[in-house]
Amino acid sequence: MSQLSDQDASRLLDKLSDRWWRLNNLYYITDKYGRKVLFKPNEVQADLDDNLHTLNLALKSRQHGITTWACIRALDMALFKKNTQAGIVAHTAGDAAKFFRKKVLYAYDNLPDWLKAIRPAVRRDMRDGVLELANGSSIEVSVSHRGGTLTFLHISEYGPMCAMYPERAQEVASGALNAIAPGNIVVIESTAYGAAGDFYERCQTAMELVRQVKAGTGVLTSMDYRFHFYPWFRDPINELDPEGVPIGPDDETYFAKVEAEMEYKLSARQKAWYVKKAGDQRDKMKREHPSTPAEAFEASTEGAYYGKEMAAASNEGRITDLPINPAVPIHTFWDIGRSDTTAIWFMQENGPWLDFVDFYEASGFGVTHYAKVLKERGYLYGKHHWPHDGANEDWSASENRVQVASKLGVKPIIVVPRIEDVTEGIDMVRNMLPRCRFDKTRCGPPKAGQGRGGLEALRRYSKQWNEKTETFSDMPYHNWASNPADAFRTAAQGYVSSSGRRVGESRALAEDNWRTA
Repeated sequence: MSQLSDQDASRLLDKLSDRWWRLNNLYYITDKYGRKVLFKPNEVQADLDDNLHTLNLALKSRQHGITTWACIRALDMALFKKNTQAGIVAHTAGDAAKFFRKKVLYAYDNLPDWLKAIRPAVRRDMRDGVLELANGSSIEVSVSHRGGTLTFLHISEYGPMCAMYPERAQEVASGALNAIAPGNIVVIESTAYGAAGDFYERCQTAMELVRQVKAGTGVLTSMDYRFHFYPWFRDPINELDPEGVPIGPDDETYFAKVEAEMEYKLSARQKAWYVKKAGDQRDKMKREHPSTPAEAFEASTEGAYYGKEMAAASNEGRITDLPINPAVPIHTFWDIGRSDTTAIWFMQENGPWLDFVDFYEASGFGVTHYAKVLKERGYLYGKHHWPHDGANEDWSASENRVQVASKLGVKPIIVVPRIEDVTEGIDMVRNMLPRCRFDKTRCGPPKAGQGRGGLEALRRYSKQWNEKTETFSDMPYHNWASNPADAFRTAAQGYVSSSGRRVGESRALAEDNWRTA
């Protein structure tokens, strides 16, 4: 600054007071081709910056550069507002290191010398991902954040984090999101990763508020998340010469539906790009490059055992309002816990269908509570199917669980034998699911404080993620979805249908058993 004339210095100081000018003129990044370029917000980055609320949820397609914008925005705040504490949370350690080195430090190191002279770095910690400036401001890039009060927090790819690293996501939700003082800025951005998890739930809440605000029945407060959606067609790079790209009738029907819902006119070049990209991405297209917010969550969660089957149930209209036939007995299927959750499915067989008409879960109770729950529902009961450990003796000093429950009216009880290989039981559930229908209300999200619902658990029951190999293992991840899913597996392993075979057996297995009997 001392090398500038007084007049030039005065003009520059005037420009430096304008954040939008700073974002377009001070910071360098590397583009998609690895070239050093001056950062200038693209359409999506500019829209998010212009419409930034205190709390923000950005559901997006790939490659809009929102994390790049967040790193530059955090650096800008740190440089020009003293005592700013900014946090960038990545969903993997590798991404955190890359964001810090290639975005935050790269932009700082390529600032004008005069600006670095008046805002020198007093700490550059590559291991912890921390940049501290002499004005008391700092930026930390990590996989979580706990401690201290943040002025700005950006969480990148929260959907995959919830799916692959659920414990880390819980830490972010309880730690980083609680480190934001009222009125400061949070941006949670992600592609979708199936219709389950904290990112999905937050998006559903924010989208419902959008509908309420439009209807005049809701108000966006500083404690509500503003919903932002950035589909594939907001990126100008997603275009292709349409010559030689066939657009079929089904494609045109789809595009017309998208245009009507999104109030956007797709060009021939955009349609050609989508058709070609969809041919390459196939079942991942809607997740990676969604056209509408609802579509983004249609794709099955990777690693979810029953993702495809539950998506099929939804698409085929088998998750609906199911009437209960009072003349047909309702069978129950349990997974039993005491300090852990006890989950109960209620099912009646109607013709070819296994109708799961109700679901209940709770924790910390003995059998008396669950006997009362069954009685209050007033159903005509058939058999009660319990897991292999149903005969354990932890509900009474002198009697096992079956004996205690039977005295309370829960009978007859069928104790389903244990299957040593849990993956065999999971396959039995997959065999059963095409025959299943679900009541969307009684099996869906319950009242606050009563779990998350059976349907949600079946969608979310997932494999463990191996961080070292970056692949899903063959073993289930034990979380809140495990007990409802295990109770459902009790049905596949233990219920004998009117055809005389267990509903989870494949037809080929049943025929083999018949031949050898």
